Amino acid sequence: VTLLCTDKTGTLTANKIRYEDVHPIGIDKATLEQRLADFASNASAVNKTTEAIIAWRTGEKRRVVDEAPFSSARKWSGLAFDDPAIRGVYVLGALEMLQDHFASDAAALAQLHQWSDAGLRVLVFAHNPDVTTLHAANGEPALPPLTWLGVISFSDELRPHLQETLAAFTGNGVKLKVISGDNPQTVAALAKQAGLPGDLRAVSGPELAAMSEGEFAQTAAEATVFGRISPQQKEQLVDALRTQGEYVAMIGDGVNDVLSLKKANMGIAMESGSTATRAVAGMVLLGDSFEAMPKALLEGQRIVASIQNILKSY
Repeated sequence: VTLLCTDKTGTLTANKIRYEDVHPIGIDKATLEQRLADFASNASAVNKTTEAIIAWRTGEKRRVVDEAPFSSARKWSGLAFDDPAIRGVYVLGALEMLQDHFASDAAALAQLHQWSDAGLRVLVFAHNPDVTTLHAANGEPALPPLTWLGVISFSDELRPHLQETLAAFTGNGVKLKVISGDNPQTVAALAKQAGLPGDLRAVSGPELAAMSEGEFAQTAAEATVFGRISPQQKEQLVDALRTQGEYVAMIGDGVNDVLSLKKANMGIAMESGSTATRAVAGMVLLGDSFEAMPKALLEGQRIVASIQNILKSY
């Protein structure tokens, strides 16, 4: 392995997401917190983010008339309520995917960037009180015009011994890249906390989508942190790196990592990861033991060196 690509959530971090705080926009904080709790408690498809909100505060059961579950491609989820207390469409997701649907707010953006730079995971919460559908006529999820309600922050715990593990990789000449669906500034801040050296260049998925094939390949080689990346872009990044002659290992835990694990020379999955991820991986880390990987690398290098020495003798 000459280059290791790793997901963030569940890989560099222990996937123990905790609700931290909310910054309200045009609404009092108590009302915003209640609506956020109601949103999480009424979602039929629960993920780590909604679990963190429910663990912080359980909401009231409301009448849901439409739902768009979270997807790694859209990076937002939505619920439509037909309930006097919380009528309309409510959406929770990444700013980059929702910002075209509501007016900007300077104070909210400043708070979002402050939390992101501190390594917190940041999402936006928005609504439209006048509609109760989240799908277009063709059945595809679609968003109406929205009003920005707040910025939500979450913390995520780094895995034990992560700094030593990453230092062992770099010490053995393995290059590291972090590819995540989260905000690039958040990912970069966590990567620095984890001990990745140098001035980390961070690139977003929307930026990659606007690049030519040549620009994409150059950015794949030069950047270290990739945020708001779709599953297809993860696969494209791994493919671009392999084309440049790297022997690429990709480590992940979620369904959104399956394509990139299959594309890599060596796919590595966490034991606690999805069944699909473990099925396509060439290596599964028992007990999610990330710190075992440098020893595996050294053993692999020893075996290769031994084979080369034997061949030289002939």
